[in-house]
Amino acid sequence: MNIVIAGAGKVGYSLARQLSKENHDVTVIDCKPERIEYVTSNLDVFAVLGNGASFEIQKSAGVENAHLLIAATSMDEVNILCCIVAKKLGVPHTIARVRNPDYTKQVLFLRDELGLSMSINPEQATAEEISRVLRFPSATKVEPFAKGAAEMVELRIPDGSPLCGMTISDIHPKYKAKVLISVVERNGRAIIPGGDFALKAGDRISIVGSPREQSRFSQLVSMKKDKAVRNVLIIGAGKVTVYLARQLLDMGMRVKIIEQDREKCLQIKNHLEKATVVCGDGTKPDILMEEGLSQADAVVALTGMDESNIIIAVYAKTVSGGVVIAKVNESHFDPVLEKTGIDVTVQTAGVTVQRIVHYVRAMENTKSSTMETLYLLNDGKVEAIQFKVNGDSHLGVPIKDLPLRPGVQISAILREGKCLIPGGNDQIRNRDDVIVVTTLHDIGQLSDIFER
Repeated sequence: MNIVIAGAGKVGYSLARQLSKENHDVTVIDCKPERIEYVTSNLDVFAVLGNGASFEIQKSAGVENAHLLIAATSMDEVNILCCIVAKKLGVPHTIARVRNPDYTKQVLFLRDELGLSMSINPEQATAEEISRVLRFPSATKVEPFAKGAAEMVELRIPDGSPLCGMTISDIHPKYKAKVLISVVERNGRAIIPGGDFALKAGDRISIVGSPREQSRFSQLVSMKKDKAVRNVLIIGAGKVTVYLARQLLDMGMRVKIIEQDREKCLQIKNHLEKATVVCGDGTKPDILMEEGLSQADAVVALTGMDESNIIIAVYAKTVSGGVVIAKVNESHFDPVLEKTGIDVTVQTAGVTVQRIVHYVRAMENTKSSTMETLYLLNDGKVEAIQFKVNGDSHLGVPIKDLPLRPGVQISAILREGKCLIPGGNDQIRNRDDVIVVTTLHDIGQLSDIFER
């Protein structure tokens, strides 16, 4: 594919490096000569000096021939304008990095009007990555759909699990959880189970549902051997903290935040009334111990300094028996981090790049503009695909009456930001997003799931 990246900072450069490795034709635009020189010296890409939001600069970069433009400059307004200009020049797909929470809400509301294929908030994406780790420490994979409104979680059923021997149709009446087991892998074979399928210990199952319902179901059936995370201690009160704390509080976890800046403490308390906020220096062991470090189920270091986060996490690992996570933005710390024993490290730029590269890979597998996301599951045996419904002929038909092909399951319907696990009488509506799980490999558009 022909891809143009506006912005050659940490995210833009990492994207250019990864996408050029994957044999895409990449052009980078940046207004700083030193960045352009660095890009051209280290990567096999074409580079243009100038403002990526400029019509003339985009023309000189050949944007009208691009399949995708990614706007990753340091300014939200410039990124949005880059995408609008690119759309006017005929680029079919555009992605904008938008960090301001107020802009994020507006961009989501105006996505179609702006012509955006995707917008990504790095801090929010980082918080989502951390929350998934805290909810499912033993999950072998967690895949988000529709900006996290739904997730597919892959877990292995342990010996003694209450799920052993239960059929799929027995699960909802007993647990009342709005989730669906979409795939079962047993003895190397991937199965899309019917209602009478009985689960066994050792099965690897993929579950679809909203993050809240996934967490609730996991705790009800004691799916993981790890101690459930209920008390979370967060050190640092930046944007990632606000997003993360909101998610954890919404899932019923108790959150305590330590921040030494008094003004930030007041601000974050206004945003997060249910969180406990302590004004203090979270890098000091005595304060950490006083605020319950040894009793915390999880410790997350989110200060603005990589060095502080590493030190806090290393100390927490020696005291706390819980999960320890540190935000570390500079990759040159990687050789050190491998020896620290910290459970998880997250890099905001890395999470952003990973999300965008995943979208690009989904584009390559897309045969229809209505396919929004594609995941390969169970070593490629199964595909999970998110489609945007756009005037399909099967609208308004109860799912039990749809002529679905064998090997196809409608696992979830995403409507108005909510995840619906469909029953037989539910119907697909226009503008819904639909998650389809299938063992077939010829599904390129929503109509392919139906018998002809």
